Amino acid sequence: MYGVSLAFLDVNIMVIALAIGAATFLMSTGGMLAGRFIGAQFGRWAEVVGGLALIGLGVSILISHLSA
Repeated sequence: MYGVSLAFLDVNIMVIALAIGAATFLMSTGGMLAGRFIGAQFGRWAEVVGGLALIGLGVSILISHLSA
């Protein structure tokens, strides 16, 4: 929706594209650095919590699809 609406607005597409690219780069780099720090500090516990969260999400999706 937003990609199409940008074509109708009077904006410089290059500036918008560069801003989106810079934001994506900064957030992904920050996420990698945070993950490296968290992995070094909490390692195994972070993996267990992440695994349990994924299992919970999967069970939630399964229940919602079976009840629909």
